[in-house]
Amino acid sequence: MPNGRGQGSRPPGQAAGAKTVPQAKPVTYFDKTSGQEVIRSELLDREAEEIARELSDLAKSQLRRFYDHVQALDRRLKLEASTGDARAAFARLRPQLLMLKAKAVYAHGRGTVPFPLLQFIVNHTTAVKSAQDFEAFRRHFEAVVAFHGFYGKEG
Repeated sequence: MPNGRGQGSRPPGQAAGAKTVPQAKPVTYFDKTSGQEVIRSELLDREAEEIARELSDLAKSQLRRFYDHVQALDRRLKLEASTGDARAAFARLRPQLLMLKAKAVYAHGRGTVPFPLLQFIVNHTTAVKSAQDFEAFRRHFEAVVAFHGFYGKEG
């Protein structure tokens, strides 16, 4: 059910006035059937399009704010990894990724971010455990933003 601003909504089954952060749903980034870890094509196509449709009422600028945070982390990760251990670089940046969840929770609480975006952020900040996972998430988010460019509203 939308709030007065038309952007936020509560998860199914949650009573009005109740405040809870949604539980993370499992995310699978890689298809391991070929013996190699290859990003699942559905993540960059069908699943990204479904999420973009769910977010069609969200202004493009609001979605870009979260995506830009991920892009900035990606730049920092690549810079730090180029001068040392990629695993250690990711460990240093992971707390900043978790801040994305805090920002989404805050924005949802203010009514400026709909529940589907909050759930998306919670799912992925929980699922990303390595630099390889982060790259898959970044690419998935990029696909969501691209599809949202078609389905989303201006602003």
